[in-house]
Amino acid sequence: MKMSEFESLSHHEQLAILYQDGVYIGKRRTGELTRLLFQLEAFYIEISYRSYRKAIHKICCSHSTVILEPYLEQIEIEYLVT
Repeated sequence: MKMSEFESLSHHEQLAILYQDGVYIGKRRTGELTRLLFQLEAFYIEISYRSYRKAIHKICCSHSTVILEPYLEQIEIEYLVT
């Protein structure tokens, strides 16, 4: 799915796709908003909730990895030594 296709869907359809096919990256709180970040194929989606999982404030999509910066401390990276 392309980002433009995802953006053309309703919030309900977007959430269904994210929870089924998206890769959860992290959750953070800023002020009164709770934000969840997902990766779907080659782009990222951040959902901002006013009331966690009840009232969507905004859904932002991005191809840029800059959206990852606030979540980097939460991401575990394992190194394999060969």
